[in-house]
Amino acid sequence: MKRLLFLSLLLLMAAPVAAEMLSVIHLPAELRDQPLVARTKVLSELSRYTPLEILGSESDYYKVKDYRGQVGYIHRSLVSKKASLVVTASRCNVRSGPGTEYPVVFKATRGQGFRALSKQGEWIKITENGSTGWIWQKLTWGY
Repeated sequence: MKRLLFLSLLLLMAAPVAAEMLSVIHLPAELRDQPLVARTKVLSELSRYTPLEILGSESDYYKVKDYRGQVGYIHRSLVSKKASLVVTASRCNVRSGPGTEYPVVFKATRGQGFRALSKQGEWIKITENGSTGWIWQKLTWGY
C-alpha cells in the first residue's frame, strides 16, 4: 500500500502543470530587464495580445517569458489574463473554419499576436482588428 501511494505521488509530481499566462492589453508595453522604469534597459517592445508566461512577481511587476524565451519584467497595469497567442511560423494561413478544408481569410506572420476566443480540436479561433479566423495550434505559442 505504501509503495502504491509513493508511486502515485511521484506520478502527480511528474504531471505537466499548465503555465499561467498573461496578455499585453495596453500600449506602449515594454519588456524590461528590472522591475522598474528608471535606469532600466528595454529588452523589447511588445504588441497588443502578446502572450507572456508568468515566472514570478515583484511589487507592481510580473517576471515573464515571451515566445522567444526572453525573460524580463512588465508592469501589471499593461497585462491581463485574457487568452492570447502569437504566431511562431514564418507565415501561416488563418481560415474561416477549424480545418484545412476551409478557405483562407488572411495570412499571419511570425510574432503577430491575436486574442484567442475558443478552441476546437487543434484549431484556435482568433481575432484582431475586426478580423476573425481559425489558426492551427501547432503554429502558435501561448494558448
